[in-house]
Amino acid sequence: MKLELYEKIVKTENSARKFLLGFCWKNHQRFCPKCRTRRLYAIRQGYRRCSRCGYTFHDFSMRFLNNGNLSCQQWLRLIKLFELEAPTSRMAEQLGMSYNTAYKSVTTLRMAIVAHSLDARLIFSSIHGLDLGPSGKFRKEGRGNGMRMPVFGIVERGDHVFVDLIPELDAESILHFKMNFHLKTASLGKIIYTDRYKHYAALLTGGSALSSACRIKHADKGLFIDSSRGFWSFSKAWFQRLRGISPVNFPLYIKELEFRYNHRHEDIFPILAQYLCAFVPNFEQ
Repeated sequence: MKLELYEKIVKTENSARKFLLGFCWKNHQRFCPKCRTRRLYAIRQGYRRCSRCGYTFHDFSMRFLNNGNLSCQQWLRLIKLFELEAPTSRMAEQLGMSYNTAYKSVTTLRMAIVAHSLDARLIFSSIHGLDLGPSGKFRKEGRGNGMRMPVFGIVERGDHVFVDLIPELDAESILHFKMNFHLKTASLGKIIYTDRYKHYAALLTGGSALSSACRIKHADKGLFIDSSRGFWSFSKAWFQRLRGISPVNFPLYIKELEFRYNHRHEDIFPILAQYLCAFVPNFEQ
């Protein structure tokens, strides 16, 4: 998005709200987020009630951007800083909010990205601690201490990449493949990656536990993906910046990177705004 247009959108809270509402309601037609009926009546400023199921809601109810108390201007400024890959501490400073508030808001945006990925249902059902609820409120619980570190497999198809969760594997599986089947492994910052595995160009997992396990070094040469000029060359610097990885955070980072790569030739600002304005899906249905 050109800076001139961005400045126009965030100039006032009203202009920022109008921009976001454009992603929420097609043709400005409201309906009940729960039962989808259009039979509504106003009860107080900004709130409506469904005449069918009785649900009371406002324009952002049950949507990702309802998770938190940010204003519309703050959300759009956070999206811009996220687009520019500003660290969370810098976001907090620029937005005049606490680090925890900025971290929670960035996590909300990352969860919206995950929810729009092809394996979203599998990720949210497999990773304990990533909880999406139908109310539009959700929690990312804990740091994942004692949880299995998930494994993702890389598949490149033309200009796109798919980094898929492989639920039957964990970090210990990679160690097993290395020790017993001589699968080559290497490290990149906190990431451990492997040589080709089945139809995957590589497997990825967090390396905190593997780095010290059995004193095995992950420094093999000649891995298939090291010669790739696509996703892997795009990802290297990004992976090296990761300071710590938990089983809960790892899927969020991986899916963010998948999103950035697949949309690298596009303006991601409106896409992120659209994701943030989407209803929180109920994968339990």
